[in-house]
Amino acid sequence: MTARSVFSFCAELFEKEQVRLWLRDCDRVGLAPRLYGRPAISSLGKIEIGDHFSMSSLPLRSALNTGAKGLLEIGSDVSIGHGASIAAHAHVTIGDGTVIGPMVMIIDIDFHETNDHASLGQPKPIRIGRGVRIGSNVVILRGAMIGDGAVIASNSVVSRVLPPRRHASGVPARPD
Repeated sequence: MTARSVFSFCAELFEKEQVRLWLRDCDRVGLAPRLYGRPAISSLGKIEIGDHFSMSSLPLRSALNTGAKGLLEIGSDVSIGHGASIAAHAHVTIGDGTVIGPMVMIIDIDFHETNDHASLGQPKPIRIGRGVRIGSNVVILRGAMIGDGAVIASNSVVSRVLPPRRHASGVPARPD
């Protein structure tokens, strides 16, 4: 074994341990997760991540958060861009093979009701189907459901049900 291969092996082992350490607050992490930079992860509920997950926190940190009763389910082969923030106080599901662009915010609670800012508000589950493509700077609000294979254009706001295999854009996002 050459010095270069020993160094490469040690670097790979260190990287795997670092990823495991950074994902320690998750309840389940599948095979071969990849992190680019250190994410902010806070779990009072439950976070489950499938195989071959990748998330970037460079140049801006990404965040995964759950409230006390929250469940965040991320499927296999999901990729999340830098600066993304996902908060689950009820239930957020992200299907297999989904690609989430940078600076995306997915949040299943408003943190207050419209007529009572002192009230926490009611969370509503979010479901993102399999093979969805979400552009940069998209906001996905409580109660949204995005069908399998849908494409969401950058700078859109999703607050409703969007059909599978359709392109959607705008504020609020509507199928084209």
